[in-house]
Amino acid sequence: MKTKQISLFFTVFLFFSLVSAQTRKLADGSKFPDWEKPLVFTKTYYVNGNSPRADDQGPGTIERPLKTINQASRILKPGERVIIQEGVYRESIHPVNGGTGPDRMISYEAAEGADVVVKGSVELKEGWKKSEGWVIRPSQHPDENPQIWGINLDGLPFDGYNPFGMVNVLHTRYWLNYKEIEMSPFFRKRGLVFVDGKPLEQVELYRELVSTKGQSLSAYSEASWEPIYEEMTGYAGKVWIEHHGKTLHIRLADDDSPENHTIEITMKEQIFMPQVRHLGYIRIKGITFEHAGNGFPVPQRGLVSVNRGHHWIIEDNTLQWANSVALDIGKEDWGAVTPKIRGHHIIRNNVIRYAGICGIAGPNVENTLFKNNLLEWIGWQNAQRAWESAGIKLHFAKNVLFLGNIVRHLWFAAGLWLDVANENCRINGNLFSDITTISAAIQIEASHFTNQIDHNLVWGVDEARPGETDVGNSGVGIFIQGTDKTLINNNLVADCFGSGLYVAAIEDRIIGTRGGTARQNSVVDNVFYNCRRAAVEFAHPYNSAEGNFYGKMRGGFLRINNPQPKQLLNLEAWQEFHGWDKEGGMALMSGEFDPDQLTLTFSFQPESKVKRKIGPFKNIMRGIHERNVDPRHVSYQQLF
Repeated sequence: MKTKQISLFFTVFLFFSLVSAQTRKLADGSKFPDWEKPLVFTKTYYVNGNSPRADDQGPGTIERPLKTINQASRILKPGERVIIQEGVYRESIHPVNGGTGPDRMISYEAAEGADVVVKGSVELKEGWKKSEGWVIRPSQHPDENPQIWGINLDGLPFDGYNPFGMVNVLHTRYWLNYKEIEMSPFFRKRGLVFVDGKPLEQVELYRELVSTKGQSLSAYSEASWEPIYEEMTGYAGKVWIEHHGKTLHIRLADDDSPENHTIEITMKEQIFMPQVRHLGYIRIKGITFEHAGNGFPVPQRGLVSVNRGHHWIIEDNTLQWANSVALDIGKEDWGAVTPKIRGHHIIRNNVIRYAGICGIAGPNVENTLFKNNLLEWIGWQNAQRAWESAGIKLHFAKNVLFLGNIVRHLWFAAGLWLDVANENCRINGNLFSDITTISAAIQIEASHFTNQIDHNLVWGVDEARPGETDVGNSGVGIFIQGTDKTLINNNLVADCFGSGLYVAAIEDRIIGTRGGTARQNSVVDNVFYNCRRAAVEFAHPYNSAEGNFYGKMRGGFLRINNPQPKQLLNLEAWQEFHGWDKEGGMALMSGEFDPDQLTLTFSFQPESKVKRKIGPFKNIMRGIHERNVDPRHVSYQQLF
């Protein structure tokens, strides 16, 4: 991505500047409930699919290793682990046992320094023939001789179902209120095809394998897949799937032949999922999982799934190329029985990318830590109107802590979305950038208890595709929807299409026994820059703001929407009529932020109206040369 250059009034506060950033305290000030202990194992098994001595009927020693990871998952007992040697493993893993406590976990881990890749795909080396049985009329294309190839999938070892025969959605909730919404993402098939690691665009009709003159992508591609192709450095081609899901037809870039490429197709809905529900105390470490043909939530069935389990440690992994959800950590579905033990997961240092709908999803998640994860290139299915698209989407979250995560390059998805009845969660010291959404970088919805959003950097939130924009909450930095008592402090919110902070009531949505009033939300010591609709937009006056600073704002950048008529205010009127931001102000600043390199450069020049040194930001008044602001590595209290 190109460096984004901005000029802003005031300080770049920086969410990185305080000792309080990256704390392990929850919104109510209590300590996050740690349960992790040093791991000691009573037995170690080894898997090496490349060894000539590998045998799933053998002892699983380093000299005579097992051949598959799934075989290890059948025999591991509490307090045991499996070490996986380097290689590509095309299999699904279905554990039958969990651990019994933090000192008797079951661990699946890559050998030190080993590149272990588990794929839910097979390689199609043979069987490609010139496409037949279908016609493209000359009037439908400009090409004299388009090269289209076909292959039959009969006899392949699909796991559970054939994803090329299944559409993305099943539940009736998705047919509501979509008269003006593009429905094709919901009816596409779940299977994915990769050519040399790059995805083929799925088209709806055979004739769409051939573009009109001058076009390389369909209108759908231009809206949603083009950024993925750009990120993957090249356009691979298109695929059309016959209605029964048994035959594929592809046209590759430059009309090339399949024999010149590595072609892989997804065979499995999920790659790692316990055979038994509710298993606990399982660790997954250092493994790459990719290629899942899963459907849109709900149910939430991830490429990797805890299957309603508890006390998992998921660390140092890469999860990529899920048709829908990359990782599910909750109870799977609203209709599922709520587990007795919910969550207690540790999810850290993972890279989660290229998920079509959601990076991490889960209803009823409690006492869970998300730390130092990178989530990127999520939401490309363009199905945000199903209301489950986000980098991270949780429901009924309680005592959940988000520390030092990066969420960037999201298309048609919110960044972090806590939906319904969330309590005592804290979003602290994270970075959100380059997000295109009808929602926000951070959204907390329909929650009546205290949650906290502090020391986060939100930089670059854009509106969704024209025609799919909601007035008010599209392209917002922080969206507080029907939620009360949120503490919003020490954040930098910059370069938003919509409002920096948008607070809306949803009074008729009953959670528990009452609706969402959007009251008692506290907005303190934040910096808002270049938010093109408004800096702060309250539903009504029953909230508070103090110590915030603003820069590069249009007229009426402080808003109160009710009671009518609306109030569109400047800072002076905000202070005079409501007594807010008496210690706030405006200031001049210029800077640059690069969401790929994660570097920030700025200079600061206060206006005469600045009444005080801006609390925790006083050390950055002198400006800063280019600095890395990666929250996974930077010591924030030393940055300035």
